[in-house]
Order: sequence, then structure tokens, then C-alpha cells
Amino acid sequence: MPKSRSKSPVRATVRGIADAAGVSIGSVSSVLNNRHVERRISPATVEKIRAAAAELGYLPNISARRLRSGGSSKNTVVLALITSFEAPIPLVKHFIAALQRAVAAGSDHSFSLLIEMFPAGHLREMPGLLTGDHFNAALIMNTTAADDAFLTRVHLPYPSVLVNRAIPGYASVVEAVTTGARPAEILFRSKRQRLAVLHGSPLTQSTRARVDTFMQRSTQLTGSAPAEIVAENLSEAAGYEALQAFLERGGKCDGLYAVSDALALGAYRAIKERGLTIPADMAVMGVGDYDIAPFFDPPLSCVGVSHRELAEQASALLLQQLARGAEPGRTVAVPLVEALRASSGHRETSSLG
Repeated sequence: MPKSRSKSPVRATVRGIADAAGVSIGSVSSVLNNRHVERRISPATVEKIRAAAAELGYLPNISARRLRSGGSSKNTVVLALITSFEAPIPLVKHFIAALQRAVAAGSDHSFSLLIEMFPAGHLREMPGLLTGDHFNAALIMNTTAADDAFLTRVHLPYPSVLVNRAIPGYASVVEAVTTGARPAEILFRSKRQRLAVLHGSPLTQSTRARVDTFMQRSTQLTGSAPAEIVAENLSEAAGYEALQAFLERGGKCDGLYAVSDALALGAYRAIKERGLTIPADMAVMGVGDYDIAPFFDPPLSCVGVSHRELAEQASALLLQQLARGAEPGRTVAVPLVEALRASSGHRETSSLG
């Protein structure tokens, strides 16, 4: 009988499966590559090999397969979209669509896409990150300061682009560093004086910039520092719990800036449960303009970068590296766009394309 997967400390191999199943390496290779019919391997042997592979936790070695196959497969890119578990990932679909458009426009490469997720602050523990065993290109997003410090110290041996963080030596796409200043100006122009910012923990490079610039601009405009409301993470539930606790402590706010649309949605519930209305009692602004933002009640005002544009620029940077080699340190800044809706007391206007 094959050993339990939990007892196997190393990656399962073809030889290991052959030993466990009591068959030849050639038979295992034929079954794993779905060539058992033409090789006339019996159904009983096929089932035994598959059971051993499942028990041992076998995963194909993509690097070895690329080396063996040769030929046109050199243009096949196994691309990882890398993000943390704690962060919302609506951005991912925009990257997939952007890559599809690039391929349709005549890219010399074809793509296999993986979504790789890691606990915030633990990017360094991701298998294959430093070796390229699991993927040979990457778009990396939603890293924390600890993750960014790790990336600063290492070299990734494949084309990679960082999203919404700039680190020396890496290609990156970033939003304007003053993202948070504009919501402060919009809320102040709407006659709001008691401002607050709602953010998750830990902060990323981009969310830290949003918080800092909002607080700086709010202080300049109102003469007092805004309240800082810290949620456990970036989820809707965390946003709800953080604002609920703030209001129960007697916190006062008539203008709220949430650094993600998910946090804003949670805040909506806390505001309404308190018997307050949006925007009469509290205007709310978010970031990201997710597809659901216009369907909030009332529709959510957002300031930030266009996710489609962010994905287009990141995909373009990656394709440039694949075509001409790496361009170390190149950073592309994506301009801000506004979608002003009822949550901030506006009739809907949008600069989104």
C-alpha cells in the first residue's frame, strides 16, 4: 500500500508512484500522460497507478515538461496571478481579460493561468516562488510591507510585474500617490467637517499611501485630524465590525473614506443599523469602483484607478519583458478616475472609460 500523503515530506515522483503501485516507471508515465490505451495497459493497472498517485499527492512538474517537450512550447507561459488570502480579488478578472486581448492581438506567447494565494506577510513561504518550478512569469499584488521587504532582498528568475507597489529593480504599475487626497477634497466640498478613514490591517504600500494622503489633506482642509478606524482585514464583515465599534464608542463622523469598496459595503450596514442615513448623516466614498459599486443602496462614490487600465498596463509590461527581456525598475503610473454617485450626495458622474 502507498504511504499516506501526510507522511510524505517530499514531492511525489514517478518513481515513487511506481514503487508504491508495484509497476514500471514506463507504465506510470503512460498512465499519467493518458497514453495507457495505446500502450495496452490493463484497466486494473491503470486504476492502481491512479490510486497511488492520488494517495501520494502527485503534481506534474511543469518545468520538466517544458524541457522535455521543446519546440513551440518555449512560447508557453505559465503565469501566476499572486495575491494574498486577505485581499479581495475582483482585479483578477481584469488581468485575465487583458491577457486574452493581448493574445488575440497577436502575442507570440500562449498562457496558462494560475491563481496563487498566500497569507499576508508570508509571501516568502510560497512554494516555487524563487525557483520557477510552478510558474515562469508572475503578476504580484496585495503584498504587505513584510512581503515588499522580502522582494527587495531576492531576485525572481522570471518576468514579473508588481501591482500597486514600487520596489527598486522590479517593473511595476502604481496608482497616483495622492489617491487619498481627492476623497478628502470631495467630502469637504460637500460640507463635511468630521471626517474619518476606514482601512484594514496590515496596510499595503498602496493603502498606506491612501490613508496618509487622506489624513494630511483632511487636516489641511478642516483644521483637525480625521478619525482613523482600523478593521481586522479588508473584508465586508471587518468593515462592518470596525465602524460599528467606532459608533458604539461615541465616535462622530459625517464623511467616511473607506480604502476599499468591500470595507465600504460593510460600513453601509453599520451606518444603517445605527439609524443613520447615507449621505444625509454620513457621506461615504470608496476605492476601486468594483462592478457592484453602482448597485449599493445608495450607489457608492469611488475615487481610484481604473482596474481595467491597471490590468492593461501590467499585462503590457509583462509582455514587453517576454519579448525584449526585463526592463528593471520601470514604473508606470495609472491616473485616477472618479465615479461620483449618491453616497456622497452627487448625481452620478463618471470619468471612467
